[in-house]
Amino acid sequence: MKGVCGVPQLVEYWLVEVTPGKVDQTVEYRYRSVRSLQGTFRTHIRVVLKPRGRPLHKFRTKYELLASVRDIVQIQKEAVEQRNVLHRDCSLFNAMIEDDGNGTHGMLIDWEFAVKILKNQSYTVGGTGTLPFMSRALLLQLHLKTPTDVLELKGASSSRPYPPPLIKHCYQDDLESMFYVFIWILIEFRGPLGMKRILDKSHNWIPHEWSASKFKMCCDSKTSFFWHDEHYVKELTEQIHPYFKSLIPVVLDWYELMKNPKNVHFDDVLTVLNKHLADLPMDEPSPELLVSRWLLRALKEQDEKDEKEGPSVEEKMSQSVAGTLPGNKNKRVIDYRWTMEAMPKPKRSKTRR
Repeated sequence: MKGVCGVPQLVEYWLVEVTPGKVDQTVEYRYRSVRSLQGTFRTHIRVVLKPRGRPLHKFRTKYELLASVRDIVQIQKEAVEQRNVLHRDCSLFNAMIEDDGNGTHGMLIDWEFAVKILKNQSYTVGGTGTLPFMSRALLLQLHLKTPTDVLELKGASSSRPYPPPLIKHCYQDDLESMFYVFIWILIEFRGPLGMKRILDKSHNWIPHEWSASKFKMCCDSKTSFFWHDEHYVKELTEQIHPYFKSLIPVVLDWYELMKNPKNVHFDDVLTVLNKHLADLPMDEPSPELLVSRWLLRALKEQDEKDEKEGPSVEEKMSQSVAGTLPGNKNKRVIDYRWTMEAMPKPKRSKTRR
């Protein structure tokens, strides 16, 4: 993949040692679980790559987010069509943004599970993706071809490894994974720079359905997501954070494409993304300005609330102290404790109990 824009290059690597002289390898403990795969030992290696990037969810504007997603799909296309390589693990933390001095573009990292594309498109399990972002086809195969979805710990002497099954994995699976990454960000985040959203656990959020602990449960939830389109289109539009409302049209167009992923090609997705990119403004306010506005609005609302409720016991004490200081007559002392999260303060009691 050398020379492909958006694919990082290796600078240095080293083996991780658990003790001096002893390299960390899964051969030491692989067969302690009944799901161990025969002959699939790995060595723990750390690598240094260039260029430096930031996670996709730390975008600065909605335009940058959508453009980076488009770039990553373009990287997948070039890898498959020009290099005959399939990535196989498109997930939230493998999608990145690079600042190259002349703007930004999407990056796709973690190519250790990438394979040369075979005629039968079947490969040993082990690089099939990250569970919440796996395609329906992959999840179904894993459910049918692995002995159990539950990791039962057993003694090393009594566990029996099983031959790794072959899983059919094609580029449409990676395109479907990228769709899930995009939806995940629009629901799990509430703005630029990785501003995480706090989701009410009592609500049935779509990303939570995709995070089921078993292959079959996760497959069923994603199948329902596309099969019951009337219900889930409504859920999507309601669950996507208000900051991303302008991206709902691209979500719905991409959603329609992915209903039948076998018929989807790279150019189909790229056409949808480029069409909606042309409609997005490129001159959005900077994320720092947005955060400042949110904080000032929250502080103003808190001030108005405080004026209605009257000063708390702590503020009365602060005012009393401030009143004894020269030059502080009629001044109010308030500690606002600045934070990126505009969290409401607890209700103040007006009397001491």
